[in-house]
Amino acid sequence: MYIQASTVKRKGKDGRNRKLVESYRDPETGAPRNRTVRTLESLPVLERARLIRQHGGDKHLDAEEWLALEQAGDLSALHSTTGAGDAYAGAGSAVVAGQLRQSGLEAILRTTLGRTNGRLVAEMMGLQMLRPASKRAFSTSRRQTLRYLLDGKKQVSPDGFYRALDGLTEGFEQLRRALNNAHPPQTGRVLLYDLSNSYFCGQKAELGGYGHSKEKRHDRYIVSYGLVMSEDHLPLDIRLWKGGTADNKTVLETFRQWKQTYQAEEAVWVADRSMSDAQTLSQVEQLGLNYVTGLPGSAQKALLGQLHESQPDLFDQTLSEFDQDGQRYVLARHQKKGYRREVQRRRARRTVYEGLKAIQRSPQNKDRKKLYHRAARLLERHKQTSFWSIDFDEHADAKGTPRYRLIFTLNRQAAQATDTMGHYYLLQTNLSTHQADAETIQDYYKSLMIVERSFRQAKTNLEIRPIRHWKKSRITGHVYLNYLCLWLLTYIERQWRSLGHTHEVIPTLRRWDDALRYVELIDPTETTSIGFQWSKGEQGRRAIEEIDQLGERETIQPKL
Repeated sequence: MYIQASTVKRKGKDGRNRKLVESYRDPETGAPRNRTVRTLESLPVLERARLIRQHGGDKHLDAEEWLALEQAGDLSALHSTTGAGDAYAGAGSAVVAGQLRQSGLEAILRTTLGRTNGRLVAEMMGLQMLRPASKRAFSTSRRQTLRYLLDGKKQVSPDGFYRALDGLTEGFEQLRRALNNAHPPQTGRVLLYDLSNSYFCGQKAELGGYGHSKEKRHDRYIVSYGLVMSEDHLPLDIRLWKGGTADNKTVLETFRQWKQTYQAEEAVWVADRSMSDAQTLSQVEQLGLNYVTGLPGSAQKALLGQLHESQPDLFDQTLSEFDQDGQRYVLARHQKKGYRREVQRRRARRTVYEGLKAIQRSPQNKDRKKLYHRAARLLERHKQTSFWSIDFDEHADAKGTPRYRLIFTLNRQAAQATDTMGHYYLLQTNLSTHQADAETIQDYYKSLMIVERSFRQAKTNLEIRPIRHWKKSRITGHVYLNYLCLWLLTYIERQWRSLGHTHEVIPTLRRWDDALRYVELIDPTETTSIGFQWSKGEQGRRAIEEIDQLGERETIQPKL
């Protein structure tokens, strides 16, 4: 830290503006940056003079401040001044390291992967959570971390990280079993399952394939992965498939392996509607497992239409159930999504009406086929074909040339029925009413939002994509590393939620890393290190207050 001085205008006169400034390196770019720790002009004269002198700013002292120092006896005493050396990030890294120890995950890593690989995987987890980058970049960015300092400034080449990643790929199954045995699900027998995918930054990948990209990157190879979570939000397993693999093709293998591994005969599997075709559900039942899932879009639309005609009274309730062809269904109402869809459909109908009126008034009306195709394209573009009927009125103009006038009508009954059905969705299950009522089934299905949120965290905060590897083992290791980060993130989040705090974990840890750093103190005369100290400026003090509120002070080493 050092003193920065400048001249400013105050009430038409020149004044001084002195600040205590801290230097650091940007964790993302590595570029040098400065931050103001404290403004000095508002402090009492003696306190201000001592701070300026303590940080080597003698040339910025004025006569009044020198006099205050002399009267206080500061100038007659001997002082050993210190300078600031390297600054290491910081409190966020310390919390991650502490939670790795507290959860037992670091010990499991070293036991299953070996001492060296376990230490490097733990270090990569901290880097991926706080400053995600490529494994090659980790070998450089780690030199700014607190762990690098506390481990004795050991150098690690990119090959060292890649070897640790290969070790993680080979030992993941053993590691996962040890982790789930140490932290079994706390409540319930519900296992949540959903799929997502991520794209590659290169044009070659052993697990890459083309398919429906969740990030709309249809120009890139993707890899698919499925995440299994417990009802209490803890990740339990992750599996990979070649990009473009159909969702329903992943279900049977995953369920069978989990039944063998965890003896999950009594588990309830909750999956999205993309995995709920009749053949897949039949195979799941043959395994003796229960399921709760949504209906595929086309099947749901057809069944809702039949239901609205035969039992319209069911749509007067927010939650109801019925049996059809030996299958139990639960009819549930959207809270907000249905209203949004209804507004969109009404807006589309209005747009179509105005478009059809424009076609009706068009002077280009000699060719009936052209008029029909214009109207049909309009209806198809706004998905309104089933609600409008089109006809033509033929007449002759003044010259006797045949002319055609578009006639259109809206089927209001069908439109109203579609608006009503748009507020509802269907769930199917093989659980009996004695095992779970309709409300419980709905709650099970809504729990899939937990998995969706985990995918968002992996893609935004942990930056699981783009994937920078092309070998199958490295791709697998990269996804496994992000899975472990997600597990630790969830573990920390559960602790914070138990204290009543709703802070987002990753942004909070990164803010602590920037605000509260571990600074090396050096003797400016001999340029030798004489100790270390936390940078407790204004931002640091705020970070310490947050750390105390969230109960993380004890996990920080070295202590604050």
